[in-house]
Amino acid sequence: MTQHATQTARMDVRIPQAVKDTIDRAAAIQGRTRTDFLITATLEKAEEVIEKETVIRLALRDQVMLAKALIEEKVKEPTPVIRKIVKGYAETVISQ
Repeated sequence: MTQHATQTARMDVRIPQAVKDTIDRAAAIQGRTRTDFLITATLEKAEEVIEKETVIRLALRDQVMLAKALIEEKVKEPTPVIRKIVKGYAETVISQ
């Protein structure tokens, strides 16, 4: 079995004593070390931010192009999902 070395990095932060006390209390409640608590909480928050910010964002011009393409698509009958999207778009974007 091959062993892989895990690289680590050090982070130093200065925080108010009250913040440290709160972190220590929360870590103790969960039965974890301060370091483990901080790494887990920070990683969870970082992943949440990355996920939220990687959602596709369309400029208004692109939204209009997409809506027109969906509306003008040559199908016999739009699906209920497409109808809902078109209705929501008309209510929130076009009516403004």
